[in-house]
Formats: sequence, structure tokens, C-alpha cells
Amino acid sequence: MKQHEKGFSIIKMMIWGMLLGGAGLYAAAVWPIYSAYWKVQDTFDGAVKNLSTLSEQSIRERLPKLMWTQYLNPKSLPKAFYEHLEVTSDGEGYLKISSSYHVTAWFLGKPDVDDSEGVEGTTIKSKWEHLRRQWKEDFEFKPYAESAHEAP
Repeated sequence: MKQHEKGFSIIKMMIWGMLLGGAGLYAAAVWPIYSAYWKVQDTFDGAVKNLSTLSEQSIRERLPKLMWTQYLNPKSLPKAFYEHLEVTSDGEGYLKISSSYHVTAWFLGKPDVDDSEGVEGTTIKSKWEHLRRQWKEDFEFKPYAESAHEAP
């Protein structure tokens, strides 16, 4: 009579370990990016709800403090966020606030030579650098909030 193996074998355990490890690596790289986006969106929603009677300049000045209340360091956002930041307010209840920005998640660390710096003659230093360039994911975010009051 043959005995059948019960439970996990070492191979099964290694496969599950790799799958769970890969999922954990992905989550560790992506979670802070989405968390920052959600905090920016919450800040925009709160500004529309509570600051719609203020001027555009006043809202721009208060925005960094509002981000700190969401435990978000305003300096952690890319420059494009501030370059594309649009605030429209009539001071009487209408407020529209929006921005757009791009974030790249580097799963194996950022490569030594950036894509934007790729010049003719620049070669990838190693296979590891090549792998780093391939294992990335790009995210485009467009936080937006607008009050229900009609624009003038």
C-alpha cells in the first residue's frame, strides 16, 4: 500500500512564498503612491467644502497646511503637481481645484541613468540596470474637486 504525501511540499511552499513575496513587493511600492493621491483628493474635497468663499490666492497659501492635516508632506509631491495646480474661485461659494501629475514606481530601485538622460552613446551598465528599467510602473493622477454652486 502506497502512502500519499499530505500537506505542503517544499516546492509548493517556495512557489507560494514567491507569489506572496511578489505581491508584497508590489504593494510596498504602490501603496505610498496611492495613499498620497487619496490624501490630495481628500484635501481638495475639504477645500471645496470649507474654503469656497475664499480667494484663489488665499486657497493656494492654505493648501500646504491643509495637506499637513492629512499627514502628507507637500514637498513629497512632484513639481508637476504644483505646475498644473489650478484654483478657480469666485469668492461667493464656487470653487474648482485640480491638478495632474505623474509618478513612477521603481520596484527594484531607480536606475543610475534616468530615461530622460538617455543620450546617444550612453549604455546600460549591467544586466541589473536593464532589469531595473523594465520593472517599473507609471501612474498618472488627476485629483479634482468642484463645488455644486455654478460658476459665474
